[in-house]
Amino acid sequence: MYKIPNVFYQRLHHPRPRFKSNIENVLGYMAFSIAELDGKDDQEFRKKMLESINDFPGNDGLANKTLQNWRTEITALFSMVKSYGGYTFSTELSKELADTTNLKRFFLRFITTFQYPGGFLKNNEIEKLLVSHIHFHPLLWLSRFFTSLTIEKDDLYITDVEFCHCVINDLRVTRDHEDVSITIDRIINNRRSRIDYDSSGDIKRYALDILDYCVLSGLMQKDYAGKYFINKESENFFLCFKENTPLFNEYNQAKNLQDIELVKNSWIDFVNNKSKELILKLEKETSKEEKEKSNELVFNTKEIGDKGELLTLAHEKIWLINHGREDLSRNVKHMPTHFAVGYDILSREIDATMRHIEVKTTISKKEFTVNRIHLTPNEWSAAESHRERYFVYRLQISDENQSRKLWIIQDPVGLYKNNKIKMVPRNGADLYFNDECYKEVELLLL
Repeated sequence: MYKIPNVFYQRLHHPRPRFKSNIENVLGYMAFSIAELDGKDDQEFRKKMLESINDFPGNDGLANKTLQNWRTEITALFSMVKSYGGYTFSTELSKELADTTNLKRFFLRFITTFQYPGGFLKNNEIEKLLVSHIHFHPLLWLSRFFTSLTIEKDDLYITDVEFCHCVINDLRVTRDHEDVSITIDRIINNRRSRIDYDSSGDIKRYALDILDYCVLSGLMQKDYAGKYFINKESENFFLCFKENTPLFNEYNQAKNLQDIELVKNSWIDFVNNKSKELILKLEKETSKEEKEKSNELVFNTKEIGDKGELLTLAHEKIWLINHGREDLSRNVKHMPTHFAVGYDILSREIDATMRHIEVKTTISKKEFTVNRIHLTPNEWSAAESHRERYFVYRLQISDENQSRKLWIIQDPVGLYKNNKIKMVPRNGADLYFNDECYKEVELLLL
């Protein structure tokens, strides 16, 4: 059984969401709730957020302690809110998730800034890390691991127990920052010698969380045997990330718990601002050729939207052909963004009347079931103008089971005026709908 020498052992940990098995749906749902509560006083915000958590499907009747734990895990771990002056505000990261439901981008921004020490920890835990001189960025280490030239192709993976015992709980890595090649040799030698690790859930769970967040972000994938591999489409990202890793250093100046507390809002700003800057930088550095080769659009919201619109365009043409209107299928067209018409696709009904379609695409690891969407001011205005001729196509693409689901909402303004959906004004409109407000149809593909 492999054992870290005692002199080098210090276990790293972080808050673990109790909703991890359904994390995409929970965070997607809560992003809308948090955005709706933006700017409430602290007490009212906490009260309304607990009500929203309780309203999440399956949560009715949860104990208050459990609801409070959910609230803390959502706000602290993922930097989705920021408080000052007695008021609580939705952060840019939270608003972006509500606007786009781009879950891969959300987890990518989260994992690119996740590091020890970090503001997701309690102040006394941060103090312990500072005393131990631990400064460790898990994704930076993984970037060095997956781009190392010393690893044979067949060995280019890592398991949760290897990451736990050989990396995040070993001070030679987290404090001393030994060269990654030394750690790799240790891992590979253990594989060759068939060394066992303590694989109990309580021991490896924090390492497992970090790797799973990398999977949710689209950077890595996991096979049936529990091995984590780099996604081929993410190679350029890892190479760029090594040279552009955002590091938070403000804790270095803290001398006591009070100083650490004063850094809290700086940490939240760091996560929100630096992660956005980094993603925008890496998007620009990804060449057009690399994008064209990629089958997995990792983080760009526009590219995900474009993918959904192309699928919808094909669906509409096939639908018309199947109904004997091949002549009309030739009139189905994509509306260029610069036209600013408030919808993406102009299609036709069988009787040739217009169908104005706004496509909302969500790509997630597991099936995304949150019945909430955001329409921009221009889209909501178009919905008001076209009424029963305006459709929202909610396209949900799930990586895990390769499913593609298409939900169609007709005349969202009419549904709102007839009290069949809830609409919350927020730089346009957040729409909350139930199963009676949409029709699920088969996505037609060539």
